[in-house]
Amino acid sequence: MHMDFFDLLLVFNAEYPLQHDNDLSSAIRGLWGRSLKKLYCLQKQLDCRGCSMENCTYYVLFEKKFSSAEQYHPYIIQAHSQAPNRIEAKFKFFGWICNHYEKVIFSLLNLHNTTLIRGGTSSKISLQQIYDGLGNLMYSGEDTGITRPKLIKLRFKPQIADEVELILKTPLRQKNQGLLMDRFAWEPFAKSLIHRIRSLDNHFNNNNLNIPLDIDISGVEILHNDTCWSEKIRVSFRQNEKMSIGGLIGSVRLRGISPDMIAVLKLARHLHAGKQCSFGNGEISLRNLSDQKDAPA
Repeated sequence: MHMDFFDLLLVFNAEYPLQHDNDLSSAIRGLWGRSLKKLYCLQKQLDCRGCSMENCTYYVLFEKKFSSAEQYHPYIIQAHSQAPNRIEAKFKFFGWICNHYEKVIFSLLNLHNTTLIRGGTSSKISLQQIYDGLGNLMYSGEDTGITRPKLIKLRFKPQIADEVELILKTPLRQKNQGLLMDRFAWEPFAKSLIHRIRSLDNHFNNNNLNIPLDIDISGVEILHNDTCWSEKIRVSFRQNEKMSIGGLIGSVRLRGISPDMIAVLKLARHLHAGKQCSFGNGEISLRNLSDQKDAPA
């Protein structure tokens, strides 16, 4: 029982220089969405709500198919400008979409020579390379060939770990009693994460992870809380506005996490936690401090 997963790193060259380390996740997602709709929408320009093609690749990936309140998508995008004219975009895919990776890759190849708009400036971007999650070159603009991605099988694997360090690598946007958390709290984090993992498994993986109905999150002690707020701005061209999607970064030392919850945390290293995960939020890593080594996958 597992969930398929693969990740890709796309390297683009921008026509004009960009600000270093500029977060471009939302902008790249927008370009990709337009590519998907152009390629796979069978009824051009029709509002998705009026379309009978429920399993359209664009609709499943981009619209609120499963919930009007929260969006759970089978992908995560983390894109930054790494040099004045270089963009690196990491894509993570899981569940349903892994059975349709040819469509995904085709739509990503079609990002070549598209126009990125940032800060009122338009810049054409050209796709240079695609690497798989192991760093192997899958595609180069100098060659027309492409290899298939390496699929990883994610599993729900309980583990005993008396003490762990949870590292929030990108902003964890999490609510507690209706308000955004400005300091890490275990219970709302754990409940939200379990809900996210269950939802992704249900909607995109036919519940193949075989997650138990009851997961014990009680009795967890926060030994050290070194988290702070990190602001992050998303520019939405669809809604023509800027919005905050910031959250907590830092590290937390925890004791007394149940083996089942450790399994959920290990899945979250690939599937992320909290809100706005589609734009790279909620990336975590996990260290097992009981034996001073990383918790195994």
